[in-house]
Formats: sequence, C-alpha cells, structure tokens
Amino acid sequence: MLKAIFTRKNFIVIALACLYSFLMVFVGLCLDNSSTVLSPKNPINLLAISIGLPAVSPNINGKITLFLTGVFFAVFVTAVIYQKRVAVVAGRKPFSLKMIGAYAITAFCCLAFSVGVGILIQSPISKENLTILLRYLGNSILLSALIYIVLFLGIGSIVMLVINFLLVDKPFKFFDAKDEPVFDDDDIHDVSGSFDVDATAQSGPVAGSGGGIGGGTGDGEGGVGAGGQTMVLGDREKVFPELSSIDEKFDGFDAVPVESDRVTLQEIATGFRNFLARNYQLYFDIDTIRFFVSGFGASHFEILEGLSGTGKSSLPRYFAKYVSGNVLFMPVQATWRDKTSILGFFNEFSQTYKETEFLTRLYESAYNTDEINIYVLDEMNISRVEYYFADLLSVLEYPVEDWKLKIMNVPHTFVPPIKLEDGYVRIPENSYFVGTANRDDSTFTITDKVYDRAITLDFEVRNQPFTVNEEAPAIRLSGSYFRHLLNGAIQNGTGLNDDDKAKLNQVLSFVYDKFDLAIGNRITNQIYNIVPIFVECGGTKEDAIDFMLCKKLFAKLEGRFEEYVKGALTETLTLIQSVYGNGVLKRSEKVIEKIRRSL
Repeated sequence: MLKAIFTRKNFIVIALACLYSFLMVFVGLCLDNSSTVLSPKNPINLLAISIGLPAVSPNINGKITLFLTGVFFAVFVTAVIYQKRVAVVAGRKPFSLKMIGAYAITAFCCLAFSVGVGILIQSPISKENLTILLRYLGNSILLSALIYIVLFLGIGSIVMLVINFLLVDKPFKFFDAKDEPVFDDDDIHDVSGSFDVDATAQSGPVAGSGGGIGGGTGDGEGGVGAGGQTMVLGDREKVFPELSSIDEKFDGFDAVPVESDRVTLQEIATGFRNFLARNYQLYFDIDTIRFFVSGFGASHFEILEGLSGTGKSSLPRYFAKYVSGNVLFMPVQATWRDKTSILGFFNEFSQTYKETEFLTRLYESAYNTDEINIYVLDEMNISRVEYYFADLLSVLEYPVEDWKLKIMNVPHTFVPPIKLEDGYVRIPENSYFVGTANRDDSTFTITDKVYDRAITLDFEVRNQPFTVNEEAPAIRLSGSYFRHLLNGAIQNGTGLNDDDKAKLNQVLSFVYDKFDLAIGNRITNQIYNIVPIFVECGGTKEDAIDFMLCKKLFAKLEGRFEEYVKGALTETLTLIQSVYGNGVLKRSEKVIEKIRRSL
C-alpha cells in the first residue's frame, strides 16, 4: 500500500521537509539569547543580528512551541502529499476545489496543533509572552529558510556537477525534463534501424496513420531523413509521448487493488441480464448471458456473430459498465493488414512511435492490474482477422507469464517507457477481447483457426422484452475476484465426470469415423472449463455441452456436400439422441437438421 501511494519524488520532498524542520529547530535554539548551552555569539545568532532581526529570549514553552512547529510542518507536507497521491491513484483531480479544501483543513489542523497549542501552554498568556513567542517563531522560520536555500543551492550545485560528470555518457532522465535529448552532440548514433518496422512502409499509410513518410526503405534499415541526414532518436517522451505520460500519471507504481463486491457467478449473470433490461431496454435470454460470462473462463477471446441490430456490440460495452471495468471499442477498417494497425509502428520521418489507442490502453492496464479491461473489435471480419490479429491470437495460447507483444527492438542506449519490458508490452490477465462479426457479402469468412481459439456466440433472433420490477444496479467487480470465481468453478464446480466424458468421447469418435473431423486438446480443454462455469452461472451441464458441440464440431460440417454426408448426419443425430436423450442437445440437433435440409 505504501509503495502504491508514495513515489520516489514524494519521498524526496518529505525528506527535504524533515531536513528543514530539523534546521528550523536548530536555528531557533541558536537564536535563544538566554541559552546556557549555546553562546549568544554563535554564528547563526550573529547573522540574525547583522541582518537586523531583534534578539529574543524565549521561555521553555516557547522552545516547545518551536519543536511542535517543526514536527507539524513535516506532518503537514507528508499529509498533503498523501492526500494528493490518493486522489491521483483513485483517478480524481488532485487540485479540484474539494481537494484544495482538504489541503486547507490539513494546514489548519497542523497549525492548531503547533502554534495553537504553543500559545495555550504559555504561562501566563500575556501580550508580552505572546509577542516574544511569535517573534521567536518568525525569526527562526525566516532565518532557517534563508540558510536552507543557500545550503540547497550550494550542495545541489556540487551534487549536480559530480553526478553529471560521472554520468556524462549516459542517457539523461530527470522527472519532467521532456526536452532533454538522450545523446550528446558528440555521441550521435543511428538507432532507428533497431525498431521493429518491417511493415511500416506499406502498412503505416494504408492503416490511415500517416506514418512512414520519408522513412527509409521500410525494411528496418532506415534512419535517413527527408534531407538525407541521419536522424537522432530522442528520449522516450519524444518517441513514446502517450506511454510516457501514463508513466508520469502513475509515477511508475501500480494502482491500488480494487475493492470487489462479493457476488457469485449466478448473481453476475442474472444481475447483468436485469441491468440491461431495466436500464437500457436490451433483452437477452439468460443462456446467452451465461455463455457470455462463462466464455471468459474458457478463452480470453469471444466472437459475437449474427444479425445486425441484435445487441452484439452492446453486450461487451454494458458488461464493462455493469462490473465497473474499462472498455475500448476499435472499429476495424478494411485496410488493416498487419499488427501495426492495432499496435502502431515507428515513424522514421518524425522519429516517433505511432501510438494507437489500443496500445496506450493496453499499456495503462499494466498499471491498473486489478480492473477488468475489455477490448472490442467491432465488425472484426471486415478485414481478414489473421492479418492484423494473428500475433495476439498466438500469444493468448501461451502461459500467462508470456502474454506479451513485441513493439520494438530496444537499442542499448535508449531508455524505454517503464512498462515496455525489453520492447514488449504485456497483456495483463484481466484483459478480455471480444470481436463482433456480421454475416453479409461485405465481410470475410472467419477461418477455423480463429474460431477454434475463441468462444463464439450466435445472435440470430431478437429476443422478446420482459419486465424487471426490482432495481438492477451496477456492481464493482475486480479482475482478480472475477478470475477467482472462474478458476474456482473450474476446480471445485460441477464439471464433467467420467460418465460425461465417456458420452462426449463416444460422440467425438463417431463424428471422426464418419466425417474424418476431429477436435484437438485446445477445444477439449475449453469444453472442460466452460461446463462447470456455466453450471455455476445457473445453467445445466447438458446445455453447456450442447453449446460447445454445436459451435466447435457440428458447425464445421456445413459446406460438406459429399454423397455420404446426408446419411452420416442421420446416423449422428440418432447417436446423440440415444446417448443424451431426444431433445436434450437441441442446438446440435437443430444444426444437423439444417445441414441435412441443405443437401
């Protein structure tokens, strides 16, 4: 908690305030002309006399007041910094009227506990004693401030000289000094070719970003500007202005963990459905909501596919609002051809990285590690998904600790943004990706490579309205608690027992024998994961199995027109009805009947 609130700059300011408090008390003791410990001819007292400060002889209560003033000055600085950092971490404006009022109250309290108490303990409380006390405090504060400034400038100049002399060949970075170049004029290196810009020359302008103008050959060997002169790579605030501003916002420390409501998966599904109906007049059947929620436990990527106007885009948007998370909508463009469309690229002409909103939001989520973040690819199949989303699809198959995307090759002399680890941006575990897809002539077919990695929901009909009488408020759900619910359901919930697995394998083996169609371990694991979560959301085991078989297996039989297919489909339908019962796997039965009618 302390690390998340205070930063290095905060500790420096607090330390400087404490040093001033000590100096003020020491100077005050030196100014006491009645002291038997320090001679009235000490250098500090002589300095006070030389600049015309009147001599004072405070009593013991005056010295106590001076000590309290020093202590509460340090307390005041620490308290104000704490209040400001809490406001920043909580996403509030640190200099709003409310916060300025809070700072003023803190100042009043500290003043009351120091000078106020000091006045009250004067004995007797007379005009003469109060005059001596205030004069003593004023002389001590003024003279200590003058000495403090002189010492600060003198010692600071020496330290500045020594540090810069020792680090003369190192990149320079000091807080907000954004205009200071990384390199000296005598030590210019061409490092622009170190960036991962293989597709910059082609994809940058195509993606509508305006990058790549005058930027070399486009093969990563560039670095020559428009005038044929070598371009100098600036500091990270110039190359990555948005990412650097995020570093400044959080001061390099992760945000405080989110306090989460203690709700169940069933309460989330039911509450979200009512939330949509009550507040936005959006109506979904409960199984759609259950599959949407439980799908995040089987894959971090979902596809919402079907008719336009059925609420595909609204579902992830309002789910983020319901759980008090974050959502980013990215309307996919037909010109998207590679990862630079969503991750950006290095522009050799401007010597800056073209930061996309997706990149900046993904980077910021590395600080907000406990908030749910949803990224929506709207109309994702208006371009080929494999062109621009391939890297992310592959990364999500790795262990969580390896969820990171390559942004650039980091030159050894370049200091990158804090969360850009070795040129990679990390995908936090609280990140979920949703793609919406329409089915019309203007879109591309989504391949099995993409479908296999995602949980796909169909939106084929508009649902009937229903009435919600009770209140349906949003909840506060942290990413860690959401994962706890999903993982807890997988580990301890009602999953597939041995009998369920035997039935499933019987169907899978039959389909493989008849159609030479198999599913791999990836899809099997998805089935094993989604079933217990769907049950915890209030659904049944059979409905979850039916959903997965329909989308992962039987949907792949569409477009098969061999002579044997129709008869084999009839045999498959008979098998699943004998294994699970007639009408139990109704979605699968419907898909099989649909394919049979088309033959």
